[in-house]
Amino acid sequence: MTQLAIRNRKGIATSFVNSPIVNIRSATDKQLTNILHTLEPDTIYENEAVVLIQTHMSSNHRQYKTIKAVMLSATYWDSIMATATLAVKRQLNVFSLTADFLLTGDRMLRILSRLSPRQDRHDKVYEVLDVGGVGQIDLGYPFSLSSLSYAGATPTATYPTTGILEFAFVDVGKYVDVAFVTEPIYNVVKVLRTQDQPLDGSTGAVHPPYAYIFHPSLAAILSVTLPTV
Repeated sequence: MTQLAIRNRKGIATSFVNSPIVNIRSATDKQLTNILHTLEPDTIYENEAVVLIQTHMSSNHRQYKTIKAVMLSATYWDSIMATATLAVKRQLNVFSLTADFLLTGDRMLRILSRLSPRQDRHDKVYEVLDVGGVGQIDLGYPFSLSSLSYAGATPTATYPTTGILEFAFVDVGKYVDVAFVTEPIYNVVKVLRTQDQPLDGSTGAVHPPYAYIFHPSLAAILSVTLPTV
């Protein structure tokens, strides 16, 4: 994370602010700690995205920059999730890691490879349930309609974006073998602050989040504007 100079009319730098672009080649564990602090409440990037980039040289000695990950404050993430559709939420696999874990031994940088979107194949037997007088199976994931296959009963309607199959009411209670491939699933890292346990030995201490980290291809789905790299 570089610093941008704030200059007065005479061109003299009067203050400096951190840029929202971080070169992971030069990012150390201590520097990454400072980056997380810029995403805390009432700080400069509470409502803006910070990107982790990687620079590399081409065969003609030109430098290229690639965005490897996006970081959002907990405040920004919560505001997005408050209006996100069920279809979007079902494409997210959010898992928590503490800052102490990530910022030791360069684990933060190594975890980036786990953020790439993936598609999973599922083949499972589901029971048709009565949901408001309609037979229904909730697959739990958005799915590719062309990949859907089933045996045991025939859906009357399919909703790929929400992962729902509907059946005739007479099919309630039947078991259906359903196979499908999910739409892209995105891993999202929820970075937690590490809190000391109470002195009395009781458990349940709250671990508030610093930030959320995800693959840059998810930014468009979440309507997150990224800084120009």
